[in-house]
Amino acid sequence: MKQLTNLTVTPKPGHLFENWQQAENWLTRMSLDGFEIYPNGSFNYEQVPKTLTGGFHLQSFPILTPLLYNDQKRLMHIFGDWNTVEQFYGGTDADFLVDTMVHQLNMAQDLGAPYAVFHPMDCDMDNIITQDFPWQYQDTIKACATLLNQALAKSHFNGWLLLENMWWNKSFRLDNRNQYDELRLAINYDKCGICFDTGHLMATQPQLSNEPEAIKFIENRLHKLDLYSEIITVHLNSSLLSQNYEPWEPDESDKAPFWQQFDHALKHINQLDPHQPFVQTNLSHLIDSISPDFVVHELSQCELVNWQNNIKHQILLMNISEPEQSGQAA
Repeated sequence: MKQLTNLTVTPKPGHLFENWQQAENWLTRMSLDGFEIYPNGSFNYEQVPKTLTGGFHLQSFPILTPLLYNDQKRLMHIFGDWNTVEQFYGGTDADFLVDTMVHQLNMAQDLGAPYAVFHPMDCDMDNIITQDFPWQYQDTIKACATLLNQALAKSHFNGWLLLENMWWNKSFRLDNRNQYDELRLAINYDKCGICFDTGHLMATQPQLSNEPEAIKFIENRLHKLDLYSEIITVHLNSSLLSQNYEPWEPDESDKAPFWQQFDHALKHINQLDPHQPFVQTNLSHLIDSISPDFVVHELSQCELVNWQNNIKHQILLMNISEPEQSGQAA
């Protein structure tokens, strides 16, 4: 099993490293096997060292269907004008989405990444708080498969395509086994699997109040799903809602400009999905039962020392020995 951490690439290595040599030295000191690369924007990826690429995360398009289906009415309802559409997506039509995904899949292949992660999801600004989205899970599957199938057919990517669970209703939440089976059948690609995100599954259950309770819930859900063999990568982080959680409520009577809405939505999302470390519970049984090829310590990166200490602590929690069972009665 290889242990990685996430890194946004611009092509500069994140916001905490000045250059790739510094990033490589830090990786060595941390005894990690590489970075899961998340590209931000278009750049010459030959600047990214292949030796440091442990995995790859494809760009997310959370508001997927309006542009994928070239739905001009919905695009104008959400964004207000074409300039904002282009600022948000990077382009103004479905071909741009497909071309972006082809470029990123090729980037993953050329960097030697063994896998690429994709978020099968769709949401909108009007229902982001209630998650009462006016479509069905099958609509999300159809849209995501449409994008992936077109991009995969045009790319030379041949690694694992990993589907990551999210917390949005009507998206890939791993609520039941059929959610994966239906999604898998819709994608025309042989090497599919799961990137299992612990924090995202926790975010589907806001009543969870502590880590032991959360781990018990995760283990019970995974046992019920019986998808251990499909999980190639684990994104390891904790999402327990704070007591100060205050969701933003959009005011429909006076609709704010898109970027103001988006800023509020990001704050809401960061509360639901804070990418905090596990700090107090044994993770060894969970990791052993999944037996993934990769564990990504996908944690918040506000400050370097805090980030590396959180990773080190999670590694310790993964390596705690299970107590031996006595063969004698007490």
